[in-house]
Amino acid sequence: MVRLFVEKGVSPLHLTYSAFALSLFASALYAFSGTYLYLTVLAAVALLASAFLDALDGEVARLSSRVTRLGAFLDSMLDKIAEASVCLGIAFSGLVEGYLVLLFCASSLLVGYTRARAEGVGVDLAGVGIAERAERIIILSTASLIAPLHPQVLAAALYLGSILSLITVALRVFRVAAALRGEGGQVHKA
Repeated sequence: MVRLFVEKGVSPLHLTYSAFALSLFASALYAFSGTYLYLTVLAAVALLASAFLDALDGEVARLSSRVTRLGAFLDSMLDKIAEASVCLGIAFSGLVEGYLVLLFCASSLLVGYTRARAEGVGVDLAGVGIAERAERIIILSTASLIAPLHPQVLAAALYLGSILSLITVALRVFRVAAALRGEGGQVHKA
């Protein structure tokens, strides 16, 4: 698939923007799923398609030698905006308690923040943790596919995603602390 996109001249940024648009569409579907519960299934499909395109954009950029710092920045920022918008959509649906959506959203964003902050101090956290973005999307999408039959599964998925995200944050903090411990334990604000 990546080679096909490269051969057709598809821009990595077009994939990034398409993934973002699909996330916004998923958010809107979630928002209306409180009235029409079957929309959670369509939201799951849109979310999975978004994740698929998001996984391809970096590979297309590398294979086509079009990797740029701007592209990497936009990809990361749009991913976080997309995560927050999906959370807002779920919150507006009324299918789950607001505090649970807030917990899921905050813990999800902390996973990305710990990685970005670690990279800022020179520590690579790729693959550290048990709930990176892909895993959280799979948990949420799976629950969304089941939700029309068992609406309570959406709340369970948000609990699970939150717990796994917080474990991931803790693992990342420990990894960074271990990597930087040799610097005398001084704390510097950025």
